[in-house]
Amino acid sequence: MTRPAQNRRQNMKDSDDLRRVRDDDPYFSGTLAKGLLILQTFVRDPRAHANSEFAAKLGLSRPTVSRLCRTLLTMGFLDHDERLDRYFIGPAAVALCYPYIINTPMLGTLRPAMQQLADRIEGAVSVGVATDLDVVYLETCAHEGGTLKRPGVGAVRGIVETAMGRAWLAQLPAGERQEFLAHVKLERPDEYARSSDGVRESLAHYAKRGFSINLGDSGFGVFAVGVAARMQYGPRRLLFNCAVPGFRWKRAQLLDTIGPGLVQLVGAADRQSGLR
Repeated sequence: MTRPAQNRRQNMKDSDDLRRVRDDDPYFSGTLAKGLLILQTFVRDPRAHANSEFAAKLGLSRPTVSRLCRTLLTMGFLDHDERLDRYFIGPAAVALCYPYIINTPMLGTLRPAMQQLADRIEGAVSVGVATDLDVVYLETCAHEGGTLKRPGVGAVRGIVETAMGRAWLAQLPAGERQEFLAHVKLERPDEYARSSDGVRESLAHYAKRGFSINLGDSGFGVFAVGVAARMQYGPRRLLFNCAVPGFRWKRAQLLDTIGPGLVQLVGAADRQSGLR
């Protein structure tokens, strides 16, 4: 399981964060980290960026950004629009993610069951992992006739805003959970304020029923439940999310039908993988 202390080390936004980590760890490569920060800029803001924007956002000098972008461009991780003189994410970045996706444990076996549940509730069933302050979606099976927006592979959502993220939180020891939440409050105060009541309710539900809940806290009018599997992908638990349009389902149905359905799916997957 990813620990909060590790999360803080991963949660680097600019050159000041890099400098602090480098001071603590002589083996840390600042140059490599600066290049990765440029790529990570696109996670939150996927539009094309100019060198000046990277420099301002990351606190790096323009010559440093120019060298890094040139290197990333040569390796295919960035593409460049000559007319706009801006960079956007390149195909090599997509290719780099592919081995992670195809090696997700049990994913091929789980897809039919995920799709069956998605069709039954006319919603979407997703699997993801926690990293830093977010969950990353690895797969989603959605009902074809539904109106719910389907989160694509690689979609990123805040841990405290999602049912699957709250399921991950429920697995943490109490002290680590409080430490993690304090860090979210510091780094993302708006996200924390919007979600704190829902997180507390979710933790209580997980202890009682075995699944977390989200009653539209992320602002998309979506209800969801989440379950953390015992299966792991490296050090990370697989996390499952089942989402439905809030206008179509009531809270009681979420608790009595959708939540137990997801618990059953994840339990069967754990047993199939040899975990009981």
